[in-house]
Amino acid sequence: KKCIHSRRIRGAVVVVVAARDGKERVRDAFASVLDRARCVCGDSKSRVALESRAGAKDAVGERPFSDAVFGFVFSMLAFGALGMVDESIKSVYGARAAPFMCGSWASLSVLAFGVVDAPPMRLWNVLVGTVCSAAIATALVGAFGASWQTRALSLSLSTGCMMRLGAIHPPAGALAMIIVDNAAFTSLGWTALAYPALVGSLFIVAMSAACQAAKNSFEFEWSDVVDAIGGRWRRR
Repeated sequence: KKCIHSRRIRGAVVVVVAARDGKERVRDAFASVLDRARCVCGDSKSRVALESRAGAKDAVGERPFSDAVFGFVFSMLAFGALGMVDESIKSVYGARAAPFMCGSWASLSVLAFGVVDAPPMRLWNVLVGTVCSAAIATALVGAFGASWQTRALSLSLSTGCMMRLGAIHPPAGALAMIIVDNAAFTSLGWTALAYPALVGSLFIVAMSAACQAAKNSFEFEWSDVVDAIGGRWRRR
């Protein structure tokens, strides 16, 4: 009986300690969220990622406020142009139109306009990663048909090849899945290596280069915008 009683006591102690540790973790996590919120609201900087913890000073890609402005503007211009091309193709060819808008361009856009000098956006990475992934997915679908096994193998082989060739390009992984899962893209066959993925990707890369040039040439902070607006208002 004494043994059973002592086991119950130890079990109760473990439960109490675990509950206390759980509460502390929740409290620390909430405090971390508040610290990050204060960091974001405390200035107008653009960042790829915040500090890993309070006071760590390891924020990634901290840039001026102007980066967010130019990222927005050039993303709108790029996808506005691509959207007009897509609508033109549909209006001319109707139901016979080959697919144009590619979902992998969304992740490409984040890299192109949201990050400065991102290695996956180098021309080698874009060209080799896109063509390699499209070729692997097209070959596997042709050999085994579209299935979850083909999807898994396509993405895994694409990732391994991109790593081996020094051409990591995340949107290319998305392209491999699109070719397997989307019947319209699957029907393109080997044409998918160039159209539409590579054509659109190279256009976004060109727009990204223009965006990077604007970011580096015309840096400004939110305070500069406020001062400029205030100065004009006072002159009136």
